[in-house]
Amino acid sequence: MILLDYHSLLIALSFCSAGLALTFFVSWFVAQSDRVLMTWAAGAACLVVSILAYANFVDHFSVVSGIVSFSALLTGVVFFFGAAHQFRTGILPKQRMALVAVVSSATTAAPMLLGYDGVSYVAFNLIAMAMLFGTGWEYWRWRDEARLLITTLSSLYAIAGASFGLCAFVLVWQQSWVMNHAPDNWAETANLVICLTGMAAIGALSLGLNQVRLTQRHKREAETDSLTGLLNRRALFDRAFDMRASSTIVVIGLDIDHFKQINDIHGHSLGDVVLQCFADILTETVREGDFAARLGGEEFAVLLPDASLRTALLVAERIRKKYADRRFVSNGELFSSSVSVGISKLGNRGMLDELMVQADAALYVAKRSGRNRVVLFSHRDDDESGVVSPGAVAAHLAQTETTLYKAVAETTQNLSPRRVPQTRRV
Repeated sequence: MILLDYHSLLIALSFCSAGLALTFFVSWFVAQSDRVLMTWAAGAACLVVSILAYANFVDHFSVVSGIVSFSALLTGVVFFFGAAHQFRTGILPKQRMALVAVVSSATTAAPMLLGYDGVSYVAFNLIAMAMLFGTGWEYWRWRDEARLLITTLSSLYAIAGASFGLCAFVLVWQQSWVMNHAPDNWAETANLVICLTGMAAIGALSLGLNQVRLTQRHKREAETDSLTGLLNRRALFDRAFDMRASSTIVVIGLDIDHFKQINDIHGHSLGDVVLQCFADILTETVREGDFAARLGGEEFAVLLPDASLRTALLVAERIRKKYADRRFVSNGELFSSSVSVGISKLGNRGMLDELMVQADAALYVAKRSGRNRVVLFSHRDDDESGVVSPGAVAAHLAQTETTLYKAVAETTQNLSPRRVPQTRRV
C-alpha cells in the first residue's frame, strides 16, 4: 500500500483546484449571464496560486512565500463567500470582499514579517474558518429552493472550516508561536485531506445548484408576464389545479377602462407604465396566498382561494379605489384612469373555467353600467344584480361591521344579453 506524502497531497489539491477553476470558467464562457460562475472560477484560481506558493513554502521556508500563500488562499475564500452571496441575492459585494481580503491578508502578514510565523498560522486558520462558516451560512439561507443540495454543500463548507479551526487549536495548544517552518502535525494532514476530498464535491454541487436555479428561472419566466411580473393565464390555471379539491374559489376579473385611448393619446410607453402601476396595485392589495395574473392586454384576474364573496368584494373595491386615486404624468399634465371589475360566484378548482366566464360576464355588466365599478355575477333571473357603485363599499364599512355587504340594487335583466353568460364582447 502506497501512502501519499504531504507534498504529494498539495500537488493533488493544486490539480483539483485548477480543474475546478477551468470547469467554472468554461461554464461561464458558455453562459456568460451566470456571473456567479466567473466568481467561483476566480476563487478556485486563487486557491491554485496559494497551493503552489505553499508547496514552495513547505520545501523552503520563506516569509514572502508564506505571505503570498496565505493572502491568495484567503482571497480565494473571500471569492467563494462573495459567490455564495451573489448566488443568493444576485449581487456581488465587491467593496466588502475587497475590504475583507485586504484586512485578512494584513492580519496574517504582519506577524509573519515580525518573525512570529506561528501566530500568522493561527490567525490564518481562524480567518479561513470564519469565512468558510460564513459561506456555508450564505448557502443555507437559500435552503428552501433546494434543501438537499444546500444542506450537503453547507455541510461541506462547515467541515472544511472546522478543519482549519482544528489546525489553529493544535498550534495554540502546542504554543507554536515561532517555528520558522511549515506546521507538521496530524491536524494539518487532516485539513489537507478534507480540502482535497471536499473540493471536487463542492465544485460538483455548486454546478448542480446553479443548474437548479437556471431551471427555476426558466420555469418562472414561462409562468410570468414579462411586462408586469404577474402570473400569466397558464400559470393561473396551474395554481388552481394545485389547490386542494375542497378549496372554495372566487375569481375577480379586471379590465382597465379606455386603455386604447391611453395608448393613442399618451403613447404605448406610458401605456406600459400604466399596466405596471396597476400590476403593482394588485400585488400590494391582494391577500397573501391569492394569485394575480395578467390575461392579456389590459385584462387581469385575481384568484382568491378560501374566500367569501364579501372578502372578494372588499379586495376588488380596494383595488378599484387605489387605481382611481393614482395619477399619471404625460407632457407635463396629470391624468387618471379607472378599472371595471367583475366577481364570480363561489366555486372550486374544477369550476375555474366557469368562474372565469362568470367574472367576465360581470365585467361586461360593469362596462355597460358606466365603468369604474364592481359587479357581482348574477343570472338574469336573480332578484338583484351585484352592481357596486364607487364608494359604496367604503360607505357600508363605515355604517356597520356586523352585517354582510348588500350591493346597490340595480336590475341587470336589460343588461344581461343571455341567460347563461358567455365571454364578454366590449
